[in-house]
Amino acid sequence: MLIELVRCFLPVFLVALAALGIALGGMWVWAGFVGVLALVLADGFSGVDTAVHTRFPGWVYTAALYLPLPVLWVLWFVFAQQIAADIATTGQRVVTLVSVAFLTTLGALPAAHELSHRKNWMALMYARIYSAILGLPMYDIYHIHGHHIDVSTVQDHDTPRRGQTIYSFVYPSLFKSLRTSVGIECARLAKLGHSAFWWRGRIFESVCLLTAWFSMFIYFAGLRGIPYFFMTWLLAWLIFGGFNYTQHYGLIRIPGKAIEQRHSWNHLKAFSRAITFEISNHSEHHLDPDKRYEYLRPVTDAPQMPSIVLCFAASFVPFVWENWIVKPRLKRWDLNAEPEEQVLAVAENKRAGWQ
Repeated sequence: MLIELVRCFLPVFLVALAALGIALGGMWVWAGFVGVLALVLADGFSGVDTAVHTRFPGWVYTAALYLPLPVLWVLWFVFAQQIAADIATTGQRVVTLVSVAFLTTLGALPAAHELSHRKNWMALMYARIYSAILGLPMYDIYHIHGHHIDVSTVQDHDTPRRGQTIYSFVYPSLFKSLRTSVGIECARLAKLGHSAFWWRGRIFESVCLLTAWFSMFIYFAGLRGIPYFFMTWLLAWLIFGGFNYTQHYGLIRIPGKAIEQRHSWNHLKAFSRAITFEISNHSEHHLDPDKRYEYLRPVTDAPQMPSIVLCFAASFVPFVWENWIVKPRLKRWDLNAEPEEQVLAVAENKRAGWQ
C-alpha cells in the first residue's frame, strides 16, 4: 500500500527535492539533478509493469495531478531567488537551470496532459496553468483536436518520420502545433462572431498567463533573470518534444483509418508509468483518450519500447537510437502491419535511406 502511495506522488516528490536543494544552495543544488539521474537508472533496471493501479479512491489519483502546481511555483521562486542573490557559481547555476527545466517538464507535462482530457472547468484551468509554466499554453488544443485525430500519419506534427533526428523534429513540431492551435481557436471564435483576441478566448487568456508568469519570475529574479527564464523554457521544450519523439517515432497509419493499438509505442517500465501519470502506457490512451489514467490497461500486444527515459537519452545519439533501439522494432512492426501500411513503410524506409 505504501509503495503504491509513493508511486502516485513520485513526480511531486522529485520536484520538491529539487526545490529544497536550490533553497539550501551550495552543493545541495545537485539534489534535483541526482534525483533525475537516479530515476533514469531505476527505470532502466526496473521490470515491465503490467498491473492496473487502482488501489485507492479516485480522489487520491486526482490529488496527485493537482499537487505539483504549488510545488512548481516554489521551485521557480527559489530559482529566481538564487539568481537575485548572485552568489552561486557558474556550475551551480547551470545545474540549477537543467534541474528546473527537467523537473518543470516532469511536474507539469504529465499532469497537464491528463487534466486536459477531463471535462470539468477546474481540471482544464489547471492544465492551462501547467502549460503556461512550460511556455506552451495552447498545446492542449492541438493535442486533442489534431494529434488524437492524425496520430501516426504524415499529417500529425507529433509523429516524427523515419530517419528524422530529434534535433530536426522538436522545435519545428512545437511551432507547427502552436500555429495549428491558434488557427483552430481563431476559427472557433470567428464562428461565434468574435475577434481572435476576444477577452474570453484562449489566445487572450494565453497571453495573460504567459505575461503573468514571466512578470512574477522577473519580479523576484531581477532583470538578470531574463536569459535564465528563456533558456529554461528552451530546454524544457526540448525535453517536452523529446518525449513526443519517442512515443510515435516512425509509426504509420493510413489517414482516416481507425486508430489501433499498434499506432503508438508503449513504455511499460514501472518507473516510466509512475512518473508520467501513465503517458507511457500510450496505446490504451489513444484507444480511449477520456479514460482516467489510473484505469489504463497496459497493452502488452502493442508495439513495445524499453524505458522511456532511456529512449529519451538515446534519441540524442541518432546512431544509437536508430540502430540499437528503433530499427529492430520497426522491422517487426512492418512485418505485422496491414498491407496498405506496409506499402507506406517501404516508401518511408526508402526515403530515410534505410535498407
